[in-house]
Order: sequence, then C-alpha cells, then structure tokens
Amino acid sequence: MNYRKINIFFLILISFFLFSCSGTGSKTRPNISSSNTENTNLYFVRESGYVASGVLAKITVNGNEIARLGAKEYTTHSVSDDFRINVSGSGIGGIGMGGDSTSGISNKKNYFFIIGVKQNLFSTKFTIKETTESGYKQNQ
Repeated sequence: MNYRKINIFFLILISFFLFSCSGTGSKTRPNISSSNTENTNLYFVRESGYVASGVLAKITVNGNEIARLGAKEYTTHSVSDDFRINVSGSGIGGIGMGGDSTSGISNKKNYFFIIGVKQNLFSTKFTIKETTESGYKQNQ
C-alpha cells in the first residue's frame, strides 16, 4: 500500500516537470516578412545547449509575455511603438536564474534576436543578443 502511494506521488511529480518543460514557441523557423508593413517585426530563436535546457525562457515585450521558449524554438511578435524586451527563466527551474533586456525603436524594420544561456561559476542567466537576418537563419 505504501509503495503504491509513493509511485503515484512520483508519477505526479514527474508529469508536473514534463509539462513545465514544454514551451509556446515553434520548432520551425517562421517566414520572414518584408519590412514594408506598418509594424516592426521581432524574431526570436533560442539556442540549444546542455545548460538550462529544461528551463523555459520567458520573453516579455513592453511588459506583456509573448512566449516561453524551449531549446531550438522560434517565435515572432509585431509592435507599433518603441519596445523593451526582457528575457528571464520561467517555472520552478527558472527560480534564481538571471535575465537580460534590450530595447529598440519602432521603425518598420525587422529585428532578430538570439536567446542564449550564460553560465558562471555560481550563477546562470539568460542572454539576449541582436543579430542579422543571416545570423538568425544560421542559428538552428
């Protein structure tokens, strides 16, 4: 009887962690639209890697959460005003992880960003780097 309760507990615990690792991004790279639109397009990709690969990167633009990216996931977002992007850890695994931020102006162009993880001796944090369209396409 006790073994059954322990097994059920571990099954619930493992399923909780599996569901917390699924991101809202896509595994396929989105089509890049021309910059002749009325909005500024923001394109994001998360690098793969062993460090913090189970922690989702929460991306917020102007205070609104737009995605939670897992390793090798993509997302896009359009803005009509100047923007401020924050990236941080999400979920239980993200507690204590540092984040990064950047900002830009809305000028009806495409901006490309790579989300990475930087590990120090006693800390780990998400980083955000602006890149070119070709740099974005190469990061798979």
